Parts: sequence; structure tokens; C-alpha cells
Amino acid sequence: MTILARMFVVRHGETDSNRNRIVQGQLDTPLNATGLAQAAMTAEALKSVSFDKAFTSDLQRASKTAERILQCHTDIELVQDSALRERVRVEFNFELLKSWSFIEQFMGEMQGKKGPVDMTGLSDLSSIETDDAFVQRCITWYNRVIVPNISVTKPDVSEGQCRNILVSSHGAFIATLFHIMISTNHVTCPAELKLRGLPTLGNASISIVEYRTVLRGKHREVEADILKYGDISHLCGLRVMEENVDVEIDQS
Repeated sequence: MTILARMFVVRHGETDSNRNRIVQGQLDTPLNATGLAQAAMTAEALKSVSFDKAFTSDLQRASKTAERILQCHTDIELVQDSALRERVRVEFNFELLKSWSFIEQFMGEMQGKKGPVDMTGLSDLSSIETDDAFVQRCITWYNRVIVPNISVTKPDVSEGQCRNILVSSHGAFIATLFHIMISTNHVTCPAELKLRGLPTLGNASISIVEYRTVLRGKHREVEADILKYGDISHLCGLRVMEENVDVEIDQS
């Protein structure tokens, strides 16, 4: 068995909109002072990782988080990709909206409003990215960007070298991507994640997927494990919102 690659997925640092429970969606909100400190601590936690590739949402709260991490890795190009942007939960639930257990979503005309949101009279949801469209966006991005980098035949990587990939994105995108990978058996995950479901992602949390090659007969195949999900242990001593009103994926 050979470790082929690790994907380090980081949720962006805190913004004032996170703190004040304002729907951000695809509004380009900046990191606040806490978010900048979180990004710096995440950079410190990952400084020993030799990144080969780095990808980020083009929204500044994610891209600035990634830029801070890469200050320790100046030779790596940071690729901005709008496909990594935020949107709404996978299972759209009006009761969930009314109880305000979400934030950072592509909510169309609801962006920029403070929660809880009054849904009365809101009949036109055409500006909200559909569930199917968002799931397909996650899958398409992963197949386009990550799959080529975990190929056992990738020519630009020496045999036995582990590729480290940084991804900086948003709560709903990360949670949905992991939900898809788990539900399709693309990855194996710790028992507690299967029992309890995916926990809420804190700002500047780190999630790690490890890809390894396994010899089956005469052929090598790629298997993957979730090593961490939503880890914030590197933020010890720094305020992290316990309820960040982010998207919670329905695991049922």
C-alpha cells in the first residue's frame, strides 16, 4: 500500500457576517480580525505540509485564507475557481430556514439579510441554486480537479511521492462534497461520522482525505479514507463560533 495523495480542505476564516448571522451566499465578504487570526493559526498548523497544488473559491474570505496558508509555501500557485463558491443546503427545508440554522449560502435575493429570515410572501425561489445543480457542481469540480491529481498514472509525480492538495472553500460546499463521497462509498470514514453524521464545520476547520494505492491482482486501485473532518484543534485559545449557523447536510 502506498499513500498517493492527501487533500486538505479548509473552510474560510470568520467574517463579520458569520458573527452577525447575515446570509452571505456569494457576496464577497472579507475576513474579520478573528478570521485573519484563524487563517494565521491554520497556516501554522499546515506549514510542514509540502503542498503540490492549491485551489480556492474566488470569494475573498476563502482566497485570503488560502493565501495566508501559502505564505509558508511561496512556490505554489493558488488557482481561483468560482466552482468552489457557496450555496444552499442539499435538502432545502423551509422549517430549517425559519429556525435559522444556516448561513453562507447562494440564497439569491436573500443574500445580505440578517436572520432569522421571514419567509412570508417569499414565493419566488428562482434565484436560489437548485439542489441538483449544486450537487452536480460539486461532483463536476471534484472530477475535473481532484481526480486527475489522484491518478496512479499521473506522469509528473515520482513513484512513492505523496501529493498534497490544498482546497479552500465554504461550509456548504465542503459538507456537501464529503456527504457525496461518503454516500457513494468513494471514501471510508471514522465510525463516529457514520453514527452521528457530519458535524457542523467551524471557520478555519481542516478536513483531510488520504488517497492510497492498493494492489489488486495485477492492477493498482485507489482507495480513500477521511482522516479528519472539521478539525479545529489548531485554533486552541481562539474564539470559534460553536453555532456558526452554517449549512447542515441531511444525512438521512
